[in-house]
Amino acid sequence: MNQTQSVHYMRFITASVLAVVILYVTVRKHVHVFENSSVLLLLVAVFPLYLTVVYRMTIGRVKYSWKVCVSVAASGLGILYWIIPAPLREQYKVIKYVFFVMEGGIILIELWIAWYIVRNLGALIRTFRAEKTNHFYFLSTYAHTIEAVFKRPVFLLRLLTTEAAALYYLTYRKKTRQLSLPYPTYSYHEKTEYFGFFLMLVHAMLIEIIAVHILVMRWSEIAAWVVTFFDVYFLLLLIADYRAITLSPVVLAPDKLHIQLGIRSFVEVEYTNIEQITREVTAKQKRKKETDAYSVTLPSFFEEEPKLEIRLKQPVEVTELFGRKKTVRKLYVTVDDIHGFYDNLLENTKRWLHMNKEIGSANPR
Repeated sequence: MNQTQSVHYMRFITASVLAVVILYVTVRKHVHVFENSSVLLLLVAVFPLYLTVVYRMTIGRVKYSWKVCVSVAASGLGILYWIIPAPLREQYKVIKYVFFVMEGGIILIELWIAWYIVRNLGALIRTFRAEKTNHFYFLSTYAHTIEAVFKRPVFLLRLLTTEAAALYYLTYRKKTRQLSLPYPTYSYHEKTEYFGFFLMLVHAMLIEIIAVHILVMRWSEIAAWVVTFFDVYFLLLLIADYRAITLSPVVLAPDKLHIQLGIRSFVEVEYTNIEQITREVTAKQKRKKETDAYSVTLPSFFEEEPKLEIRLKQPVEVTELFGRKKTVRKLYVTVDDIHGFYDNLLENTKRWLHMNKEIGSANPR
């Protein structure tokens, strides 16, 4: 995620949290106003619409998705359900019916996914084992397996990419060391401050989980456990992401460059698609405005400049969190052994360029 995307995400979160706080205070102080069913109906219609518009004006400018719009609107209804006092919810039962429909829909979707997977379980296992020899990482192996077994787009299964990767890196005990491959591999976390940054985030989240649970418990016990569930969920994702970072170095295979950034994203770039490799990276202010760049760097207490810039001839797809796709034309890379990585990458690129020239001269038109 580049600086521009981060700004849009923060704007969306700030506007949403501010609206929720204002709505909560207003409902609690002027509860008698909302006893009018017309006012309550207007609130149920306007608040989800407000969140959707805020999404479209912020995050949607960078990457718009109608599926996310629907999810944001549904989240707005969920927030309203817990903010509106219980007596009003009883008077205006349509909110409850909406949630019954939503819950039933979610259960049906989960059952469909389970049936779809069980039906193709044998093919999934065989394809996963075959793809594992070509793609090295769990994320890329899983994504290619899904695409190979299920010929048509499977959006719901792609959504499970992050959860599947998190479960894999949290529970698979044999994965205690980095990949053992006959190709050059390069870690990108050992010479950074990310471990300290990671510990700070874990401590902050642990404190936040306890504090928010106690605070919300005063208002609603159910809401407190719901919030705690999501807090623990994000904490486990954070831990799985760090473990994936330590276990998934950048790989220079004979035919392409393989990169997996934790459980957040992965990309594969063929050497024939590399146009230029340079140590002079684009200026920071220009990088903030780029929407077609992929940064292989880890956050730290002090932002550092990427070490290499790789420009591509043709755009490639990056698979991000929850199976989202992003098209990029440029990569910013920072690894621990930058000199060895640069030399080997340059050598592989030149070797493939030379091979293509020989093939071209051997087969003239």
